[in-house]
Amino acid sequence: MNASAEQEHEALMQFLYQAPVGLVQTSADGEITMINPMGAQLLMPLATDGQLTNLFDLLAPLAPELRGLVQASGTGTVCDALRLRVPGLADSQPEGRGRVPTTLALRLLRLGPDKLMASVNDVSQVEHEEQQRLAHRLRDASRVDALTALPNRAVAIERIEAALQATRQRQGPSFAVLFINGDRFNRINVTMGQAGGDELLRQMAARLLGLVRQGDAVASSGDGRHTPVRLSSDEFVVVMEDLQHPGDARALAARLVEVLGKPYHIGNEQVYASVSVGVALGSSTQPHGDAVLQDASLAMREAKLAGGARYRMFTTDMKERAWWRGVVEDDLRQAIATRQLFVVYQPIVDLATQQAAGMEALVRWNHPVRGLVSPVDFVPIAEESGLIGPLSAFVLRGACTQFVRWQNELGASAPGLMSVNLSRAQLADPSLVDQVAEVLRSTGMPAGRLQLEVTESLAAQDEHVQAGLRELKALGLTLALDDFGTGYSSLASLHQLPVDVVKIDRSFVSQLESSEYHRVLVQATVRVARTLGMGTVAEGVETPGQAALLAALACDKGQGYLYARPLTHEQATTWLCQPRRQAQAQGDNLPAPQRVPAPATPPSDTTTRLLELLDSSQLAVALFDPAERLAYANRSYRGLYWDRPDETPTWEDVMREAHRSQNGLRIDTDDIDAWLADVRKRYRQQALRRFESDIADGRWLRVTEETRPDGWQLCVSTDVTSLKSTEADLRRARDAALMASITDPLTELPNRRFVFGRLETLLAQAQADARPLTVVVIDLDEFKAINDQHGHAVGDQVLVGFSQRLAQSVRQRDAVGRIGGEEFLLVLTDTGREGAQRVLNALRTLFRTQTLPHLPPSVAIGFSTGIAQAHASDSTDSLWQRADQGLYRAKAGGRGNDVFVPHPAL
Repeated sequence: MNASAEQEHEALMQFLYQAPVGLVQTSADGEITMINPMGAQLLMPLATDGQLTNLFDLLAPLAPELRGLVQASGTGTVCDALRLRVPGLADSQPEGRGRVPTTLALRLLRLGPDKLMASVNDVSQVEHEEQQRLAHRLRDASRVDALTALPNRAVAIERIEAALQATRQRQGPSFAVLFINGDRFNRINVTMGQAGGDELLRQMAARLLGLVRQGDAVASSGDGRHTPVRLSSDEFVVVMEDLQHPGDARALAARLVEVLGKPYHIGNEQVYASVSVGVALGSSTQPHGDAVLQDASLAMREAKLAGGARYRMFTTDMKERAWWRGVVEDDLRQAIATRQLFVVYQPIVDLATQQAAGMEALVRWNHPVRGLVSPVDFVPIAEESGLIGPLSAFVLRGACTQFVRWQNELGASAPGLMSVNLSRAQLADPSLVDQVAEVLRSTGMPAGRLQLEVTESLAAQDEHVQAGLRELKALGLTLALDDFGTGYSSLASLHQLPVDVVKIDRSFVSQLESSEYHRVLVQATVRVARTLGMGTVAEGVETPGQAALLAALACDKGQGYLYARPLTHEQATTWLCQPRRQAQAQGDNLPAPQRVPAPATPPSDTTTRLLELLDSSQLAVALFDPAERLAYANRSYRGLYWDRPDETPTWEDVMREAHRSQNGLRIDTDDIDAWLADVRKRYRQQALRRFESDIADGRWLRVTEETRPDGWQLCVSTDVTSLKSTEADLRRARDAALMASITDPLTELPNRRFVFGRLETLLAQAQADARPLTVVVIDLDEFKAINDQHGHAVGDQVLVGFSQRLAQSVRQRDAVGRIGGEEFLLVLTDTGREGAQRVLNALRTLFRTQTLPHLPPSVAIGFSTGIAQAHASDSTDSLWQRADQGLYRAKAGGRGNDVFVPHPAL
């Protein structure tokens, strides 16, 4: 070896000895022939005797298979990156320098028949980081909802706890929790299956995430963080941190109700689903995150009880109501088990003969401590808690048993019909039909004498409910639509409901004598019902005048206090046996439930009793002295306006506090002094003042203020939120009914009636302005063959897809609609024959180049048309009939044709 080669060899050996990688050379049987310092440092902790002589023996406790691998291998790699974990060192060493490796990576190469080379690396830190990454991934997976990819409950609690801690440091409300729950989500699961329900939840989560990410556009919360979370099933939560103003939470809640309540598209169906939202503002007094979440959940429950599709702000009295509902629920369970419930009966009278036509069975509760409990106080709780099923079953069996008894005992005086209410929970029970059949069989009740009542909002809800109603009708009983006029349906859709009797709601009957509008509504309802072969019953008849008007309007039957209040079965038997008189003379001598006379109240106790009643009243009552100081306020008023009982504020103090704290009366102004001056000038000079106002938690109040000549002022506030909600529901129902009357339900295009009305308007405008207008009648080619070969579901997809593209092909000022079957009408303003042809050519090109999704490959969409351009002498009928003649000729000539028919004068 020359000097140069020796120098190179020496340099290489120096490099190997100084390399940061352990290097070991051994013989075929593992005897170590060379080892660099790093190799010795890494392997020495494994040498119990302090000797590094044989690599296989040294690593035998960690890799006993190593010797066998070498014997079985040829030249090249024996093992690569074999992990060797050093036992007993992982958790016993301090951090920092001098730490003994806990995990080694071994690579072993066979260089020849008797020579092996091993490299050893310390991978302790790499393994530690890998374990950390794995732990993070597992932790993240445990914190994410698998269906929606939103954070889960653990994250919600974590964020709320962090916000609570920050709030305690800042002293003041600085975050809010919004609890979101789907309204009647179970209906979607039942009608569309689990897959449909899951898809709805995914779409809801996507909307929620999109809305929260745009939080700054919804609420003025600056750079505050909004965390959306899925708790479970159809429950979601939004945690709003760094909240600047409580109004921001209200704004986001209102936006959530709006956005999450818009229609969803699942498969080929459009699904409507609304949500209820509860809002709880965080405060430093709340003990933990679960408490805040519970407050928001209570507020959400109040929103549901108010009808859903709305939000509610949490107030402390909600806890009292929730506690009370829990008490009533527990007592009600006991009541069902111990027969504290009983059935009463309200007569239904034939308005023409004044004879008893039937009885409606109603449930009552005789509580051992509280006495008679109103159904208003326990039926909603029974529905909410799931007790309505056994409760309703008890009423049905008891009513049928009593009816059969009357038939056997009273003969001709017995009622001809027994009416029983159905609950939402019963209709959702798949065994309902079998239960009703069993009751009919076991009691001997003739099916034709049983009438089941279902509310309008429930009957019109969806096809699943209506299918259940049809199964009930198949038993031979009749169905009545209860409270008609307060739900979702309209006269136009009444024929779609599988009912035999329409019960007109008492809200219409009560105003018959004073409102021409309500008389017209009742008359229209009676006429439509009669045309459809349905009977009518008016609810809440209380005066002879109402009865006379109903009879004159041809309503069949009536029920109400004019004839009798709900009666026990003994009282009802007495009533049935009495001779009937004319309605004008009735109402003065009817049996009523027995009442225990109240003990006489000593005159000296009257004031005390009055104050007790006022203090427990739901009305907010206050009295101000001539200096406008608060002289008296009951608990409702103080809870609403001024919660410091030891102070006597003035009227201005109350208003300023409401403005400052954003609690109580909602005062939206930046200048409270100017607002107070304006109120004094415009309102407080009047002796009697009535107005409505919203309050900070979203409710509405009707306020009456009266100032006496001596300066004393009485203020009474009544919560009218439910009335506002009813007004909003009626407006929505009206809008929905209007839209349904002008829209084709399948394609959502305007229907025949509406598009022809638009044609009439557009034609008159074109003729007046001497502008061109062209009408096109379109018919889909081979549509019957598509239906026959692929089924009506595919046919419906074709109609919907064609309608969407047709609507997208025209301008906003044009008109398009479905006029029947596979025929459509297109009205093109400011367009002649050539322009219409260009529109049709573009539409055909679109269908040739872009097929509709989800259709079988063999389905091709083509169409033929008839075209007519308006003439100054044209009427609506003559114009569209020319276009229709053109369509007939186009069809006769084959498929895919366009035929123009000119005006006869041209």
